Amino acid sequence: MSTIKRNNFFVLDRESFIPYNTNNIKKTIEILNKDKLIIIKWLKNTWKLNFIKEFISKANLTKSYFYFNKSDDIENRVSSNKELELLLNDYVQLYKNPKIIVLQNISNIEWVKDFISMIYKSNYKTILVWNTIKIWWIKELEIFTNINITDENLESTLKYWAINEVKHIQEIDLKEKYLKLLVNDIFLNDIFKNYWVKSIDLYKFTITFLAENSFFSSLRELQSKLDNIQGISLKTAIDYIDYSIQEKILKRVYKYDIKTNKTNSAKAKYYFADNWIRNALANFELKEEILNENLVFNLLEMNNYNVYSWVSGKFDFSFFWELINDNTSNILESKIYIQITDNFSRDDIKKEVAKFMKIEDDFKKYILIENVEKLWLKKLRYDSIEIIEINDFIKRFGK
Repeated sequence: MSTIKRNNFFVLDRESFIPYNTNNIKKTIEILNKDKLIIIKWLKNTWKLNFIKEFISKANLTKSYFYFNKSDDIENRVSSNKELELLLNDYVQLYKNPKIIVLQNISNIEWVKDFISMIYKSNYKTILVWNTIKIWWIKELEIFTNINITDENLESTLKYWAINEVKHIQEIDLKEKYLKLLVNDIFLNDIFKNYWVKSIDLYKFTITFLAENSFFSSLRELQSKLDNIQGISLKTAIDYIDYSIQEKILKRVYKYDIKTNKTNSAKAKYYFADNWIRNALANFELKEEILNENLVFNLLEMNNYNVYSWVSGKFDFSFFWELINDNTSNILESKIYIQITDNFSRDDIKKEVAKFMKIEDDFKKYILIENVEKLWLKKLRYDSIEIIEINDFIKRFGK
């Protein structure tokens, strides 16, 4: 199918996309109809173009969209808001006013917020694909990777995640090389360029340390651990973590006290947006328990839960997930409690059940173990408590 070439304009190959984003597209349309502007965020190289193509197709906008991706502007013809405005004017003269404007990777365009303000006042509906921007009154939507975990792909998903290009690479060496290239691309274009990082090696050291370790700590405690290995100031450590959170590489989780209904932000644990980037930083030698925990975090976040670790009195637990109320989750429970066990005995499991029994509500409570048969467990359900193998839990929530 031929496409009309647009002068001074970048054309999307709209025919090639994988349809899976129905809920996010519906939500995007609802927000645009109400607010005219939405910020779409997610990890670089993870389904960005696919979402945009699918949105344009399903919203019936294939003949009336203006799309600009600064990364495609190899000759740097558009470097300011005025040049971007001229580009839009060229489009309007050729095709009339577009029904939707999509702007991607535009952080380095001078005075770009003036352009955004101009098109907003002109009543254009606009999608900003941009992690580094923050406009307090504009709704943000994070897009996650399409994933469907089965017995056949569970091990591969745990180690390499579900990036579409990677799934089609059969050789393990090539798969790992490709993923490492993606990590370098993310660091170069989203971190080093956007935030003018002075020491590339120090940033890589910091993020790799977080990939290889899983513990709660304050920022000062974390900086002290890093500084003992390789000198780093508290400000630099905080900056590097903040940059990584802003670019959706890292996710910060605090502890939530279910008795006081308060979040304790003194200490945090860090998860990675996708398992593949965490495993790649550890040279694909990450411990399985860290990969499992990170994957469990990812799955519930994808099902639209706010994720915390949690405490109940003197007892610590792995995760407390509270549903974000916007009708996009596939899970009916508004709250879920999780305890992930590591090398627990049968007596240890009984103690975990006893801890859960002290929680006076009927929401689902899961104790995730490695192997049911190995522990000779005869009873796997106690009212709202379910003991389940972690692989079965992952497959249940990864659909």
